[in-house]
Amino acid sequence: MTSKRIKIILFCFSMLIIVGFSIFLLLSFTTENVAQTKKNTTIDYTKYGSILLTIVGKRADNIDFTNSSLFKFVPIEKSDYKNQNILVKEGNTLSFYALRFLYLPGDTRQESNISFRLKVIDANLPTQKLVMDRVNINEFAIVNEDLKYFFLNDSFNTDSVNDGVTNFKISNYNFNEKTGKLQFVFSFNVDGENNETGNDMAIIGNVDVVVL
Repeated sequence: MTSKRIKIILFCFSMLIIVGFSIFLLLSFTTENVAQTKKNTTIDYTKYGSILLTIVGKRADNIDFTNSSLFKFVPIEKSDYKNQNILVKEGNTLSFYALRFLYLPGDTRQESNISFRLKVIDANLPTQKLVMDRVNINEFAIVNEDLKYFFLNDSFNTDSVNDGVTNFKISNYNFNEKTGKLQFVFSFNVDGENNETGNDMAIIGNVDVVVL
């Protein structure tokens, strides 16, 4: 009888240790998440400018739509700072890399983003030429008033008719080397076979960012 009581006591004691350790891990995880959230919300992730993306077209059910969204948050990962918000100089060639998220870093929806690479050949010379080979739109949901939606998750090759991209243009280019401020507007059309709607679509991006 005594042996049975000892086993019960030991079992209860073991359970208390397990429960206590589980609570400790839970509290530690929660505290860490709260600290990270506070850190994310106290840093200004919008100070490096934004990209206003406007998309015009017809949905799969042939209803017209226009969507304008402001992508204004820079990434929180240091590796992305080094690769996706910078200017690289090679002689008279300037290469700009920019990535902006639609939502606050740390938000579960933060994967909605847009990025591009812009190359300026012979910068500030009479032979200056602007080249932007790709525009990437990732995990972006376009939700309409009737709550019907579709996703854009594409990398558009702006120099390839084979990808259904036509009428690509860059206008109003301006770069201030002292402040790092880059401004320009890009636009192109995507045919119905190369986007989620099945209909032709126009994409316009108004870029107003600061690169490092």
